[in-house]
Amino acid sequence: MNLKLRLLRAAFRATDALAPELARRGAQRLFTRPPRHAPPTQERAALRRGEPFSFQSGGLKLRGCAWGEGPRVLLAHGWGGRGGQMHAFVEPLVEEGYSVLAFDGPGHGRSEGHTASVPMFARAMQDLAAIQGPFHAVLAHSFGGATATYALSHGLPASRAVLIAAPEGPEGFYRELLTALGFSESRQEACLRAMERDYGLRLVDIHGPTRAADIRIPGLVIHDTGDREVPFHHGEAYAAAWPGAKLMRTEGLGHRRILRDPGVIAAAMAFLREGAPIATGPLHGCGPRSLEAYLFQRELRYA
Repeated sequence: MNLKLRLLRAAFRATDALAPELARRGAQRLFTRPPRHAPPTQERAALRRGEPFSFQSGGLKLRGCAWGEGPRVLLAHGWGGRGGQMHAFVEPLVEEGYSVLAFDGPGHGRSEGHTASVPMFARAMQDLAAIQGPFHAVLAHSFGGATATYALSHGLPASRAVLIAAPEGPEGFYRELLTALGFSESRQEACLRAMERDYGLRLVDIHGPTRAADIRIPGLVIHDTGDREVPFHHGEAYAAAWPGAKLMRTEGLGHRRILRDPGVIAAAMAFLREGAPIATGPLHGCGPRSLEAYLFQRELRYA
């Protein structure tokens, strides 16, 4: 245990003894406040090639980026990440004839807000879908996968979904934080119940595999056997609960390199290709959604 954590633990234990509710709220605030990191060079380059957009969700202005033309694919990033974090998928999707949408969730990246949760992130997906949906597919990483599952089980309009390194839910991670801060087991239970009251739902309601059992679209679950942040059994639980979902296991990619692996990208593309996308939105530009392409394809159909 490093010095910073020892000091934080001592402070929380003292506060919990004198003012339990203050300590409990402090721990919850710490847990629900995502870190922000500057995007690396490759991510910034990908964002420059896209078209920026913004939309409102829960009183916050959320920012994103769009690329390409055609049926829409939504990219959903993980905790502490950004929409551009999944930039390795953008070019293959655009070349395949999709348009790609990625946004920074509440409290993440360039978007407004200081805290985040599964319901907040899912609401943002639904609000974006109301403007830009339906989606041919949702491709989600880590926390974004848990959020996408929650959103899909509540009617997010999408035809397919790919979950990469998705955790079952926040409960286990919150328990780990509470343990590190010195909360006893009985106090941890009290903190969990209080968080449920604050957010107006039970933790089982945002448990990923439980929600996945209600989804009736095809799903692909990709997880690395050596993932140290979200162990492989989380992916197995999703695949077992989701009717008809496929499980793809990888080795040696961990939690983040899996997003840049050519084999993972190829598998996701092949899975998306299995479902015939339905073109959405107006005809525009000079790509696959252009008027010229539409008329040319129409002539071929009636030739």
